[in-house]
Amino acid sequence: MKTISTLLVLMLFSCGNKLKEGRIINKFYEPSKYYTFSEYNPSLKTVVMRNVYDDEDYVFIVSNIIENDTITERFEVSYTTYNSFSIGNWIKFDN
Repeated sequence: MKTISTLLVLMLFSCGNKLKEGRIINKFYEPSKYYTFSEYNPSLKTVVMRNVYDDEDYVFIVSNIIENDTITERFEVSYTTYNSFSIGNWIKFDN
């Protein structure tokens, strides 16, 4: 449960990555999936069900200290990059 909570916090507050480099503290694969959610449509004045497809993701959770603050962010990486690095490795991102 702690891992899920941590990931939700990371996803909610990570609007663009601040980190350019850091230590990989976790890595995981998210398989593709379909999910359904409902939302209220004000013009139709009704609830509409939406089906969404989320493709697979290879994810690194990366952490670094910047100006005395520990920053932890989620990065989606390619399959090749995912297999080239291990937890504990230092990684630098181009962008």
